[in-house]
Amino acid sequence: MPLLCDLIDLPTHPLIAIIGASGKTTTMYTLAGELAQRGKRVITTTTSQIFYPEPGETDTLIVDADTPMLLQKIRAAWQHQHRITVAGTLLRTDKLAGLQPEQPYELLMKSGADVVIVEADGARHRMIKAPAAHEPVIPLQTNVALLVMSAEAINQPLSDRIAHRPELIAMVTGINVGDVLSPAVTARLITSEQGALKHIPETATAYLLITHASMAQKAAIRELVNLMRSSSRIVGVLSSDKPGEWFANA
Repeated sequence: MPLLCDLIDLPTHPLIAIIGASGKTTTMYTLAGELAQRGKRVITTTTSQIFYPEPGETDTLIVDADTPMLLQKIRAAWQHQHRITVAGTLLRTDKLAGLQPEQPYELLMKSGADVVIVEADGARHRMIKAPAAHEPVIPLQTNVALLVMSAEAINQPLSDRIAHRPELIAMVTGINVGDVLSPAVTARLITSEQGALKHIPETATAYLLITHASMAQKAAIRELVNLMRSSSRIVGVLSSDKPGEWFANA
């Protein structure tokens, strides 16, 4: 099984934004772990909010909203760690507030990190989403974007059971709440500048990552992949049926 880091084309200094629904945090830590195994110094962070890391997801956690202090703490941590999770403040015992949008690039340039990975929006544990007016909060210098969704949303009626902000999905795709999220409708959401591509820099390489890709969704995923081929922005589609296990859709 190839590693996720081998299935995406990473530039020399990757600033990676992960947006969408159903697997962003797991994907972030999986990718960070793979790159750390390759000897890279990796920072994982958010410009939104994330849950407190589980054991094994990161080597250390640094919480500080002040950039100079963050830089000092991170440089010291590299002496012993390869994966560092950074947050602005502790919101509560299980949740962390993110950085300002300009900070991830500063960390990439000044902290000694080889890679910075940013979770750039939230989805309230739903399978698919459309961004609100203030989302996603993507650093301007982002050069890789991973757009995440669950295969289990495809061919389901659009509702708040499966979707975060279903009314916005309806508006972006031109359907009504309650209509079926067919592969064609899903493709419209993914390729829309008001949908999954919102605020993604034109120069960033964008991938669609489909989680929960079981055999039951195989035909629907194949149809969605075929539709993605007409997009000039989406360079590849990757699927996963188990956390941390990815394969490229030909």
